[in-house]
Amino acid sequence: MHEIENDPLFSSLIKINYDKRFIRIAQDFIENLSRLAGANKNEIFQICLLIEECLVFIMDKYIDCRVAAHIQILFSVTADKKIRLEITDIGPPIHQTMIPSFDIADENSQTGLWYKMVQGLSDAFDFINKFGAGWLIQIEKCIENIAFTESLIDDPKNDPLVRQAEMTGEKHVRPATASDVPALIDLAYMTYRYTYMFPDFYDGELLKKNIQEKLYEIMLVMHGSNVAGAFAIKYQDTGYVSAEVGAAMISPEYRGTDAIGLIIRKVDTYVRTNPHHCVFFMSSAVTSHVRSQKSLANVCHGFKPLMIFLNMVPKPEFIGIDHTAGGRESGLYVYHLNQKLKIKTIYVTAEKHLQIINELIAYTGNEVDILTQTSEPANPESHMSVTRVDAAQFATITIESMGQDWFSVLSKKIFSAISSGMESVKVTIPTTSPLPADMEKMLTDLNLVFCGLSPRSLECLDLAYCLTTRPVDFSQIKLYDPLAQKLLLHIEQNYTR
Repeated sequence: MHEIENDPLFSSLIKINYDKRFIRIAQDFIENLSRLAGANKNEIFQICLLIEECLVFIMDKYIDCRVAAHIQILFSVTADKKIRLEITDIGPPIHQTMIPSFDIADENSQTGLWYKMVQGLSDAFDFINKFGAGWLIQIEKCIENIAFTESLIDDPKNDPLVRQAEMTGEKHVRPATASDVPALIDLAYMTYRYTYMFPDFYDGELLKKNIQEKLYEIMLVMHGSNVAGAFAIKYQDTGYVSAEVGAAMISPEYRGTDAIGLIIRKVDTYVRTNPHHCVFFMSSAVTSHVRSQKSLANVCHGFKPLMIFLNMVPKPEFIGIDHTAGGRESGLYVYHLNQKLKIKTIYVTAEKHLQIINELIAYTGNEVDILTQTSEPANPESHMSVTRVDAAQFATITIESMGQDWFSVLSKKIFSAISSGMESVKVTIPTTSPLPADMEKMLTDLNLVFCGLSPRSLECLDLAYCLTTRPVDFSQIKLYDPLAQKLLLHIEQNYTR
């Protein structure tokens, strides 16, 4: 069958068991959809006969438990007056050349009657070998008229000018409470559908717990009784050493209003006042577009780039925003240090990283001596912790203390993470004392690439390396800040596939 020429006006599917008692159900399904598409009585009869003959053929040859497996039937109709049926089959292989040509005078050809019939009733009919996924039967039937059109309720609210007027008016920001959790989950759905990288905004109980324990301070943009947007300040613990600024969401219908500007001003106020006196704020900005990066660059003298995590998470679906979908999204980590760094010296793995590290630190308004002196660890054992975000398939391995066995321990933890489904891994390395000789080469042997700096506190600034199981398309990483662009170029020059 030739390629589909245009998108379907609509499509729908049903799954039934390998049991002939379900054929009538499938026929009713096809009959109703064909009528909805605009097929006449004769066309509907022929389409229902087509589906019956194909299902009988599929079910007759099936040899396993009939109610333990399913046949999927996909119905679609296009504007060029074609109804298409796709029927999956995981039964025994189909040998098209072995289906006999029906001859009314030859009783041995009776099994070919169904095939001759469906070929005559359809305008195109194909068996497609899906190999390990079984077989697909594709049927195409032309009809005289298409009566289906997308219906819009005749309501003034559908008028864009009316809707735009409804979005205008005074808005204000207030803290979210536990009772706002359903509205927050709805907002996440309207903004991302189910593609938001962190599952807490789909888990009502977890979101409620974080709000009640003051770990999340979520601000809502209200327009009357409607939640137009939100942003969150996420604290790691009640010690309030650091916080993540994120979860900024605007309902699509409010994207062209002053809601975004209101969020930026409120984030700026929060960072300036710093109510819990945390030592730094950070944010992980998406790199499929630069909108959020620009906003953070303007908050309280600017959040500064320190790290780019390659292929960090699955690309989210930004509803109402054009962007490249699919694949994974690299994350730009930007920081706002609320106080000066208390460290005076750090040790790094290789001289080739000196310049970019120095520029990153200077950009935050700090000055630190950067040394490449090496020393073998005195302790025999290393200590490393692992945190995972299973929904996003990424893990962070933190080297808490460096021991003589660091390479073997790190190798095992990376292998364990990847074998358990993690597609990207970040490794952070302490810089408070000289690092082992040849560490850079050994990290490269593990397919780790230097990607920037990762502050733990004002006294501890880690090196960050990352590993990704998928190739990186650097052309898809969009960056606003010139130093972030320079960091990306440095990463790309050291990246090995």
